[in-house]
Amino acid sequence: MLLSPILLFLSLLYGIVILLRRFFYASGLFQARKLPVTVISVGNITLGGTGKTPAVISIANLLRDNDRFPAVVSRGYGRQSDSAILIASDGDSLVSNTAQSGDEPALMGAKLPGVPVIVGRNRYEAGLYAHQVFGPDTVVLDDGFQHRGLCRDLDIVLIDATDPFGNGRLFPAGILREPLSALRRAGAVVITRSEGIADLGPLRDSIGHYTTAPLFTAVYRAVSLFDVNGEDVRPVSALRDLPVLIFSGIARPGPFKDLLTSLGARIKAEMVYPDHHAYTNQDLAAIFHTAGNAGATMIVTTEKDSVKLQQFQAEGIWALGIELRIAERDAWENLILRQSA
Repeated sequence: MLLSPILLFLSLLYGIVILLRRFFYASGLFQARKLPVTVISVGNITLGGTGKTPAVISIANLLRDNDRFPAVVSRGYGRQSDSAILIASDGDSLVSNTAQSGDEPALMGAKLPGVPVIVGRNRYEAGLYAHQVFGPDTVVLDDGFQHRGLCRDLDIVLIDATDPFGNGRLFPAGILREPLSALRRAGAVVITRSEGIADLGPLRDSIGHYTTAPLFTAVYRAVSLFDVNGEDVRPVSALRDLPVLIFSGIARPGPFKDLLTSLGARIKAEMVYPDHHAYTNQDLAAIFHTAGNAGATMIVTTEKDSVKLQQFQAEGIWALGIELRIAERDAWENLILRQSA
């Protein structure tokens, strides 16, 4: 496919900015600041959709379950609050609503009891606030690979096996946020959705060309089907042979649809909204109307979307709960726990 000359030109300018920024940090003109606690960053080098939120939840759970006290720091994309720093969760309950904190911090807060979740554009300031208010021993930085202003003890980069680098071009001509050479900064690389590719050898070789960091493979498994109002939970086996309508407002809806299909659901209709979409009553009316016309007996969405729907108290919408599972479990847990010791 031929790309617009304008996109190619903008991509070139973007690349120049990235290279200048890299030079400024390497030369010391820009300096990263260090928090008085361990920082584990989870990020990627492409635009959205690699599964950062489930990875952050998995890491924070692992730390908490091994007598560490983590806090999560997130940018809070799509949030409506202009507060410099916001508490999404204090570890006991959600302090801010989804619109204020953003959907991903709200989801992390809901799924991480005992773990504070702090939102802030400046991740150093947000991390320092978390340290001063909650006293964690580890900060898990959500989507932090490009946030060079904060030192980190471990940089984890996620790469989606089903679409690792797009067309290989930088944004906006492609999906790369940085050149592949940025992988040299990685302390660990996780290939997500690895079940979608029969032979990971070529991708492993491509990654190995840029980094010798430990390489892990991960899958996202469906673990529950729950009513978005928190009234009922069913096993994912309930989806088998069930006619469903699915909808989502995420970066890559394809894997969500594939996962439901693999569980035996018969997808009668699909409605796709922009990433971080703020749902309205009109949206819900359209969803229910489409489901009725399509003959769907269940409406299913993602966990990330579910936190934005609770305010409507709409009956009959279900969400698919998922979790990250690393194939090399022992090596992965040893890496994370060793960094936070």
